[in-house]
Amino acid sequence: MSIDTLRTILYVASAGVGFLVIYSIIRQKSHLAHYFFFAALCAFFYIFGYASELGARSLSEVRFWLTFEYFGLAFIASFWFLLSWKLWYNHAPRFRMKVLVFVVPTITLFLVASQEYQGLFYRSLNVANVEGHHLVVIEKGLWYWVQNAYLFLMIAFSLFLQFRSWRRKGGSFATDSAWMLLGSLNLVPWILVYQLGLSPHNIDLGPFGIAVATFFIAVAVFRFGALGSEEVLLYSIFASIDEGVVVLDRDGKISEFNAAAQKIFPWLDANSIGKPVSITADAALFSSAQHQNVEKVVELSGARRYYQGKSTQIYEGRLQLGKIYIFRDITQSRLLMRHLRKFANFDVLTGLYNRRRFMEQAEKALACAQKKRTPVSVLMIDVDHFKNVNDQFGHVTGDKVLSAVGRVIRRRSKDVGFAGRYGGEEFVVLLQNTETQRAKEIAEGIRKGIDGIAIDERMIPVKVTVSIGVSCCETGECGPNVDRLLMAADRALYQAKNRGRNRVEG
Repeated sequence: MSIDTLRTILYVASAGVGFLVIYSIIRQKSHLAHYFFFAALCAFFYIFGYASELGARSLSEVRFWLTFEYFGLAFIASFWFLLSWKLWYNHAPRFRMKVLVFVVPTITLFLVASQEYQGLFYRSLNVANVEGHHLVVIEKGLWYWVQNAYLFLMIAFSLFLQFRSWRRKGGSFATDSAWMLLGSLNLVPWILVYQLGLSPHNIDLGPFGIAVATFFIAVAVFRFGALGSEEVLLYSIFASIDEGVVVLDRDGKISEFNAAAQKIFPWLDANSIGKPVSITADAALFSSAQHQNVEKVVELSGARRYYQGKSTQIYEGRLQLGKIYIFRDITQSRLLMRHLRKFANFDVLTGLYNRRRFMEQAEKALACAQKKRTPVSVLMIDVDHFKNVNDQFGHVTGDKVLSAVGRVIRRRSKDVGFAGRYGGEEFVVLLQNTETQRAKEIAEGIRKGIDGIAIDERMIPVKVTVSIGVSCCETGECGPNVDRLLMAADRALYQAKNRGRNRVEG
């Protein structure tokens, strides 16, 4: 094949690549279009520059087009690696990595542009006349081999990432990843033949490899929509939704996940793709039946969060493709249910059982004491002159008094029984396995604890005292309800009030 024919092929190929450059600008909404644009632009510089070099008429023209080529050749592998990175990871690498990737190409371009003054890249440049054309004859310098080692390294990394992306999409050739991978693989034999000195007249075959790769890239772009905005739209939605999403293939291997899923499952990373979910720490969550709810508790920033997951089968026609698991944050609803449950059983102001819940617990405790024939005692507690506190200082101060009384009662009774707010300023305590004398001692401790409370309001100390009535069933034969004990404790409370308040009677 004549050199003129080769030049024509390269010019046609550069036109095709140029069209891809323009197309990538038009479809710049794609998350791959940015890097694809620069990779294609570099390929255009390289192919067009080399075609023009083959038609050069002098050594000065050869040098000009050689420098022109390296505006593309030096950087094309770097941009192709960045594109492959984004194809696999779905996000661009960090700025520091981008800088490192372009260090070697930048030095290469500088050395090529200043080759007349140093011999680090080319030791010498000459031309040989072949078929009436001036073909460059070069003596390679040290940095030439550094650039080539870097070139092969970037191609190897790109192939690795493209292969993993292809495998993630099912290993089918009907995907953009497959055709981009074929395009990258096509480059290797062309470059090797040239580097081993096997090409005719020592013509650089790299541009021809890129020209062939253009065909595969065009298939990826036009047939399978590598730069399609629809794919970007789906990816953007997938990446930005708040629910954690994990996709498994038909073999139970991890196919895809979003950023929200990584917060729920810290073991999810890029290396998880293609691995069976059965070997992960949360394998049990992914073995549930279809539509069955599963739950996951996660500690995030020192706070506990609750997630509920549900799985759905993915089908294409009758063919099962895999499963998709969606995990939504139910922390707020879980906390709301907890608060509602608390409000249903506890008095909001004091934190003690409300009257209904206390009576339920007391019935159970009394039935247990009946069965075991153990003593049970009840304390009926009333805040002295509470109406005067409300009338003089207001209900806000009254609430502070009740809250403080509730704290003392809860602290003094938690190890021997349980307490509740019986109504208004009245409290009740059930003491399990406690006889009369011990019950009076506990009641006295509660009375003294409350007697020490002093709430300042408008520079006036509010003195708080309580009267306590005690009743006891010594033998556990008080019947299956607490009415008799409460009535007895209430009578004792009435007696304590008649005898001057701030005292215990029973």
